[in-house]
Amino acid sequence: MRWLAALLLMLAMTAQARAQTAAWLGDWRPPPLADLAATPPDVVVSPGDSLQAAIDALPAAGQAPAGRRWVVQIRPGVYRGPLCIRDKAPLALVGSPLDAAAVVLVDGRHAGQSKDPSQAAHPCVPELGKPGVGTAASTTVAVFSDDVQLLHLTIANDAMDGVRDGRGYGEGAGESGGAQAVALTLSGDRLQLEGVRLLGHQDTLFARRRTPEAPGRQLIRHSLVAGDVDFIFGDASLVIEHSTVLSRAGRRTPGYGGIVLAPSTAPAEPHGFLVTHSRFVAEPGLAPDSVALGRAWDAGVKPGTWQAGSSPNGQALVRDCELGAHIGPWAASTSRRPFDPTVNRLSEQDNTRP
Repeated sequence: MRWLAALLLMLAMTAQARAQTAAWLGDWRPPPLADLAATPPDVVVSPGDSLQAAIDALPAAGQAPAGRRWVVQIRPGVYRGPLCIRDKAPLALVGSPLDAAAVVLVDGRHAGQSKDPSQAAHPCVPELGKPGVGTAASTTVAVFSDDVQLLHLTIANDAMDGVRDGRGYGEGAGESGGAQAVALTLSGDRLQLEGVRLLGHQDTLFARRRTPEAPGRQLIRHSLVAGDVDFIFGDASLVIEHSTVLSRAGRRTPGYGGIVLAPSTAPAEPHGFLVTHSRFVAEPGLAPDSVALGRAWDAGVKPGTWQAGSSPNGQALVRDCELGAHIGPWAASTSRRPFDPTVNRLSEQDNTRP
C-alpha cells in the first residue's frame, strides 16, 4: 500500500499547487491559446515588413466583438527595433511553434544611453524631456494592453552582449549602473506567454501593473527567461510554470553572480511572483551559491527610509522547483534592508537542490 500512499500524497501536492496558481490568477481562467493550425491568422508579417505597423492597424480595445482575438503570425526572421502594443483589442503574436528561436524581436538600448530630450525613447515609454533612455524605455517590446498572448518566439535585448564578447560597456553603463536593458515589459492584465525565450542581462523581464490599483495577472509557461541581475522584476501578480530560469555568466566580475527575482509588491497585495515546477540553471562559470534567489525591490525607497505598511514589500514564492548549485539564499533588499523572514515575504517550498 505504500504506492497508494505515495500516489495520494502526489495528488494532494498537485492539487495544492493548482490552488496556489489559482490564487495568483484570481477569477481569471486563461483562455485557449491561439492555434494557427486551427484558425488562419488575421495578419501575416514577414521579414522586411513593419511589425509595429501591423500592430497599429489592429482595432483598439473595446472596438472588437466580444470574444474576438486578432492573431498576427510572424514569419521566421529577425525583427529589430522597439515594439509597442498599447490599448489594443485582444490579440496574439505567434511565432514558430516548431522553434521559438526562429522568430526574434530584438533591440539594443540600455538605461545609461543618452538621447535628445525632444526625441521619444520608446513608442510606449517616450521619456520626453529627459536626456537619457532610462530603464523603462530601454525595453525591446512593451505590452501596455490586456488580453495579449505571446507565443513561440524570442524577445531579446542585446545591449550588453558586447561585454560578453569583450567589447566592453557602452555609453553610460557599467557594473555600478546604467546597464539595465529590458527585453520585455508586461504592463497589463490577463497576459499569457507560452513557449517564449526572453533574453537579456540586467532587468530582462519587467512584470508590472498599469497602475498600482489595476490588476496585473500574468502567466508564463514552457518558456525560458535568461539574465543576470534582477532579471525578473516588478509589481505584477506573475506566475511562471514549467519553465527554465537561466542565470547568465560573462558580463559581471567573476564571483558576483547576480540576483534572479526582484518583486516590488504593494504591501496590501498578497500575491507577487510565483515560480513553480521550473528549473533554475546556470551558464558555465557561475560559482556555487553566487546567485541570490531574489531580493525585495523597494521601488522608490531610499536606503534607511523603508516603512512597513506603506513601502513596497516584495512577495515571491518559489516552490516545487529544481535549484542549481549556483543559487544561494535571499539577499538584502534594494534599500539595504537585511533579509528577515519575519518581515520579508520571500519564501521557498518543496524545492530540490544538488
